[in-house]
Amino acid sequence: MYIYLDHNILDDISKDRLSLKPSDKCIWIYSNENLAEIRRSGDDRFLDVLKDIDARLIELVLDNQFRITNEANIHPSNNPYEVYNNYVETVGLSDDGILFHDFIGRLFGADNKNEIVSLPDRFEQVIEELLEPDGLYSTEIKDTVGKVSSDLRILVEGDLQNIGSLENSRSAIGTHDGRASQTEKYDNPLKILWDKIRVEFTHKISSDQFYGFNPIDKQGYDEWPMYLGIVGCHMVLNFIGYRPDKGLFRLDDLSRILSDGAHIAFGAYCHGLLSQDKRLRAKANAIYKYQNIPTVLLSWQKRG
Repeated sequence: MYIYLDHNILDDISKDRLSLKPSDKCIWIYSNENLAEIRRSGDDRFLDVLKDIDARLIELVLDNQFRITNEANIHPSNNPYEVYNNYVETVGLSDDGILFHDFIGRLFGADNKNEIVSLPDRFEQVIEELLEPDGLYSTEIKDTVGKVSSDLRILVEGDLQNIGSLENSRSAIGTHDGRASQTEKYDNPLKILWDKIRVEFTHKISSDQFYGFNPIDKQGYDEWPMYLGIVGCHMVLNFIGYRPDKGLFRLDDLSRILSDGAHIAFGAYCHGLLSQDKRLRAKANAIYKYQNIPTVLLSWQKRG
C-alpha cells in the first residue's frame, strides 16, 4: 500500500509529534513537490525524516515528447539526500516557478497591476536563458515564444487590469459568501456545486472544462493528463471559494498554496494521502469524488 505524505506530515515527524516507521506493507511516498518545499525551507531535517522512514519517490512518466502521461513510477528505496541533490542540480537554485506568480496573484485579486505588465518580457528572457546556452533557442522556438508573449501582453495589459476583488469575481458566478463551501457535506460536492453556479455561465462550457479536467486549449495533448487536471482544479476551487486557502492574494504564499494542488495530484496515484491540512483534505476529497479516484484521505489525531 502506497501512502503519499503531505509536507506538513514530514514537519510533524521531525518535531516528534508523529511517529512513522519503515514498513513493507505500507510504503511512504514523497514527490518532487516535497523536495521543492524542502528547498524553499532550506532545512534538511525533512531529508532525515524521509531517510528514517524509508520513503520512496514517485515520479510522473513522460512520453517521448516529454509530455505528462497518466502513469507514475515509484522508485526503489534510495537515499533522499542524493535524490534531493539531483533535484536541485536539475532545476537550479532559483525558483523559476515564481515567474507566473504575479499572473496568478492578479487572478486572486492581488494589488499588482503594474508588476504584471512586465511579465511578457520576463517570460521571453527566462526561456532564452534556459535554451540559448545549449544551442536550443532556434528561430522556430523563438517565433513561438514571441507569439505566446504577444498573447500574454494583450491579456496582462487588458482583462487582468480590470479584475476586482476575489469576492466580486465569486459573486459573478454565484459562489460568494461561502456558498461554494456549503456543498462540502454532499457525497459529490463538485457536481452539486456545478448545479448551483449561475445558469447563464454553465450553458457556455461543461463542468469538466470549468474545473480544468478538459480544457478547451489542451496545449498539444490529445487527452489532458489527470495530474494537470487536478492541479488546475485545485486552483479553480480556490478561485471560486471552495474551502479556499488563506492568503490567496499574497504573492509570498502562492508557492505553498500551489504545492497543495501538486500534493493532491500525486496522491491520486497512491492508495492514500496523509495530511493534517483540513482545507487540502476537503479539496482533495471533492476532486477525488468528482473524478472517481479511489485514494483515501487520512489524518492523525494527537493523543490526550
